[in-house]
Amino acid sequence: MPYDTRRYWLGSLPDALIASQVGIWETDLSNDRTVADAVTATLFNLDSMQAAHGLPLAAYVEAILPADREAFFTSLDRVSEHGGVFVGEYRVCSAASGVQWVLARGHFERDDQTGEVVGRGIVVNTTESKLNWPAEDRTFFVLHKKEPPLERLASYALQARRTLDDVAEHEKPALRLAVDALLWAVGRAIAKRGQL
Repeated sequence: MPYDTRRYWLGSLPDALIASQVGIWETDLSNDRTVADAVTATLFNLDSMQAAHGLPLAAYVEAILPADREAFFTSLDRVSEHGGVFVGEYRVCSAASGVQWVLARGHFERDDQTGEVVGRGIVVNTTESKLNWPAEDRTFFVLHKKEPPLERLASYALQARRTLDDVAEHEKPALRLAVDALLWAVGRAIAKRGQL
């Protein structure tokens, strides 16, 4: 089955989402395709048009600092086997901005019949909150059960965003703005929590 590059969230995102440096991504691990919006592409030093059509995961990993890659892959391997929540905070090197801290949060689902694994989520630039924190202050974890409330809310918001494809066209714009605003607020809350 060809990969659909006309993803629901690659249309118009609210300006607040872009201004706050919260990006959205979707990874199809089985077909090695990661689709992302312009914010995510910029953070990972990628062309936004190519990112919108899908690139191999390796293109994104290339931007992750070598010291952070092993932990990234360890967490990714866990969700690729079982599915679940992925949260990782790591450094990326952007041509425009130099080294940046990002917090990636998403949910991976594994189809037991086909073995396909697809993850969807957000990425937040947390560099400002890290300015006075040591470089070793990285977070990687995977949750399989009993997500904390904020992570559960993010999962539901992502599920709501995916469900918008099934909503009548005349109802989509207002609902899309509301769900995108919720995703933005949850992303900011997760980023703020990392400052505590």
